Amino acid sequence: MLPNINSLEFSKIYPLSENSVERVFFRPGVNKFLAENGSGKTTLTDLIEHSLVRDAHAFAWNIFSKKRVDKTAYVRAEWVFNDKKTLITHEFTDAGARTRVTAPSFSNKAHTREMYSNFLYERSNLSLEEMQQLFLGIYYKRENDLNLLGTPSEEDLMEFFELLNKAVRMETPETIKLRNEIGEIKRQIDIRRNSKKRIEATLEKMELIFAGGETSAEALDTIGDRKDELERNTTRLRNEMEALRTSMQKLEEEDQKILEKLDYEQEALRNIRVSSDRLKSQKYSLEAQLKQLEKELAGFQKIRNVNYSEIKEKWEQKQNCELCGSSIHDHWSERLEDGCPVCGTAWNQLPPSVKEAVGTDQLKLTTEARDIQQEIEKVSHELRATEEDLENKHKEEEQVLQTLSTLRENLSINNSRRRKIQAQNDEINQKIQRIGRELGSLSAQEKMVNQDENVSLLRVNLEKVNRELEEYKVKLEQLEHQLPEHQELQEILNNFTKSTKEIFGYSMLADTDARTITISKDGSIRDFAAMSWSERYFIDVVFRIAIFHFLLKRKVVNKGLIILDSPEAALDPHRLSLLAKLVNDYQDKINFVVATRVRKFYDLLDGHPLEIKKQTQTSLFDFIN
Repeated sequence: MLPNINSLEFSKIYPLSENSVERVFFRPGVNKFLAENGSGKTTLTDLIEHSLVRDAHAFAWNIFSKKRVDKTAYVRAEWVFNDKKTLITHEFTDAGARTRVTAPSFSNKAHTREMYSNFLYERSNLSLEEMQQLFLGIYYKRENDLNLLGTPSEEDLMEFFELLNKAVRMETPETIKLRNEIGEIKRQIDIRRNSKKRIEATLEKMELIFAGGETSAEALDTIGDRKDELERNTTRLRNEMEALRTSMQKLEEEDQKILEKLDYEQEALRNIRVSSDRLKSQKYSLEAQLKQLEKELAGFQKIRNVNYSEIKEKWEQKQNCELCGSSIHDHWSERLEDGCPVCGTAWNQLPPSVKEAVGTDQLKLTTEARDIQQEIEKVSHELRATEEDLENKHKEEEQVLQTLSTLRENLSINNSRRRKIQAQNDEINQKIQRIGRELGSLSAQEKMVNQDENVSLLRVNLEKVNRELEEYKVKLEQLEHQLPEHQELQEILNNFTKSTKEIFGYSMLADTDARTITISKDGSIRDFAAMSWSERYFIDVVFRIAIFHFLLKRKVVNKGLIILDSPEAALDPHRLSLLAKLVNDYQDKINFVVATRVRKFYDLLDGHPLEIKKQTQTSLFDFIN
């Protein structure tokens, strides 16, 4: 039994219920909702759809996650299946959407997608995916949906009618027997098709065999000559493969030698670099020692020429030093501790040997300076020797690096040669395999010739299979037309023709196979895809009414339900008036939910207004005067 809706409750969803809980009760007949663009018309109709068939764990969550105010947002609807009320709730939390079903034999805990699909199947004989297709095909007409029953192609349209038949099908023993018979005929058709393919393949081979000769003996001679040629080619190719294998072995031996040499040279390079690092350390130590000696020598040379007595007398007579401008100390020893009065160098920067020599005689200073100079010459000599050794190590390292580069280049060349040999080997292997397949085919042909199979007999058998295949196809078509879905589809088409006669004053005959509409007024045939937007929209609504007329007659629904979202987007004012009349005429059999922004169309509709106050502060159109 297909469902109908009693009520809808939702909260914290833009733009209809920002801070409140909204409850909508749907009454029998027409339920109409008037609102401007951006005020929530499509949100309302989408909520009705989502409350039943949208997968709460996937697509719909992506939509309503953007419209929810916070994690407490939800939608809850009461749907009626065969007079049994069921409360379905979808909660839009931060972790995703959760679905709960409150009904007999179903707990109120969160349902998985599979559990919810099973629930729908028990109530309607349709899974979640199938109910989605059916809902878009007959229940929900979107403003931008201009296809017939929500299906974009002829194949999808026929699948929809099969789905509709599944929802209403009541299998009888005669129907089960008919389906079994159809299944057996399809099996026989498959057998004939396979036999046909096999005979055609054999016939093609036989025609090739006898193309060079009219007798079996001539055909056998041709096959034998070809087999001898293929065997000679196989022997030649195997010899080529053996030569390639020998070349590959030589390359592997050469690679092994190169790898051993690489290991040796890399070890030598490591030893050279260790020695270079040791020489560099020795060089840095000698350079630092030389620098210290040169500093001490410079200090002695400066101190040696100072006349301390003359400077001391000038200090005693002046308040400031002539050289550095600093205040004069009372005592000579204090001045020496604070700094050199000649060059201005701070006392703590002078080498210890220079400090110890201050105040000594010139002879001792000269002797100290000479000793330092001799030490500098000795260190300089050691430094030059170290630098020469380091330069030699650098040259050795360059030679080893050059050798390593050459070895790696040779290894790369060998790898390229190996890949080339492998490619040649693979190509020869493929040729040998092709020859093997051809030899097998020739052996099969030879066997057929020896068994005296002939082309004429094969053609007779092919004609017989084709004849049986066509007979089974005709019988299958006849039996399929006896299936309930074909009869039900014809009944729906008849209801469509009757409805168009009542609405327009003339009949429209629909051909779902060709997707054409034949107008009885002038006999013209119109392709549905080539019709205008308003024509396609209006005809689709009439088709949905015809389907519900059929479903009511079969007692699959107690009352129909059609949701129309903004029909003014596709219909001009005149056709809107026709649609209002159509809705009013069928409100006793079908409940309608109509969301519109056109006041005149709204006023033409009978029924009950849905009072939902817009909660959101502003919409996009509120900024436009």
